[in-house]
Amino acid sequence: METYPLSLALFDFIPVTMFLIGAYFLVRIAVMQRSNQCGRMVMAGALLIFLGGFLKATWKLLYAAEVADIQWMSQIQFILVAPGFVALLVAAILIARGRKKTGGTTLLAILPWKIPFLALMTLASMGANGILTYISFKRGAKLAAVGFILAFLCLVGMGAMASGEQTLAKQWIEESINALGQLGFMLGSILLYQKFKLSGCESI
Repeated sequence: METYPLSLALFDFIPVTMFLIGAYFLVRIAVMQRSNQCGRMVMAGALLIFLGGFLKATWKLLYAAEVADIQWMSQIQFILVAPGFVALLVAAILIARGRKKTGGTTLLAILPWKIPFLALMTLASMGANGILTYISFKRGAKLAAVGFILAFLCLVGMGAMASGEQTLAKQWIEESINALGQLGFMLGSILLYQKFKLSGCESI
C-alpha cells in the first residue's frame, strides 16, 4: 500500500484552493464579456474541478492520518474533473469570440477506465489555458498570459510524470508542479479580470 506523510496530504489542498480563487475571477470575466449563462457554465465547471481535487486531497489526508481509506473519494476525481475542464474550454472559446449579443449558451499507476477521462481532462485544460493565453495577449495583459502559459507548461510536466512508479519524491515533485501551475492560473485569471475591468466591459 502507498503511504503519504501528512505534510504531503495537507500540501494537496494548496493547488485546489489556488484554482478556486482563479476560477472566481474567470467567472467574473465570463459574465462581463459574455453573459450570466456563460458565467454559470464556468462556475459549474470550476465547482466540478474543485470538488474532484478537494475529495482527492481529503482522501489523501484521511489515509495519511490512518483514519480511513475511502477509495471512491480518490477515484471520482477523474469523473468530475474531465467534464469540468470541458466546460472551461467551451467558456474560454466563447470569451475569445467577444461580447455576446443575443441568445444563450449550452454546456456542451493509472487504471484503464481512467485513461479516457485523463485524456479528456488534459486536452480540455490545455486547450482552455491556450485560449486564455491568446485572450490575454489580445488584451495586452502580458503578465496574465505568462500565468496561463505557466499553467499550460505545468500541465505538460504533470502529464510527462504520470507514468512510472509513484515514489514519495516523485509525488512531491508532481504536487509542486501542480501548485505552480495553479498559481499561474490564479494570477492569470486575476490579472486578466483586472484588464477587462479597466477596459470598462464589466456588466455586473
